[in-house]
Amino acid sequence: MNNMYKIKHYYLLVTFLSFISIGVLATDVISYAYDYAGNRISRKVVVYSSTLSHSKQQTEDPAPVEEQLGEQKITVYPNPTKGVLAVEITGGNDKPTTAEGEEIRILLFSAQGIQLQNLKTKKGLTPVNMLTYPTGWYVLRVQAGDKVTEFKIVKQ
Repeated sequence: MNNMYKIKHYYLLVTFLSFISIGVLATDVISYAYDYAGNRISRKVVVYSSTLSHSKQQTEDPAPVEEQLGEQKITVYPNPTKGVLAVEITGGNDKPTTAEGEEIRILLFSAQGIQLQNLKTKKGLTPVNMLTYPTGWYVLRVQAGDKVTEFKIVKQ
């Protein structure tokens, strides 16, 4: 009977220690990065040390996303955003219209495909106000004549 008592306590001790080790391992977080089309492009394991009195937080700002649209370069930042998104158009023709006579438009769509904004713009920096929209992902479309490029935008 004494041997059975030791085996039972040993089993309880092993079970308790395994739960503690699972709790320590659960403090690691996996962070993913996505391109503008929603495809995962990187995976990073962020390790939180249990010996620190506070949690580490990732403080670096995401790099701006750049795309070529004909002769023009479209830069979108910050993504993810908490409110105002900046769309910068550089290069190409200095006029607000393209060589074909078409204007440059910035369109914002919800994840369901509902058009939320339609802005006529020109070369330079154009703010896109997303403060009133709920958290989630959106599609930002930039049209210059018959050329179109799209960005996946995450609102936090």
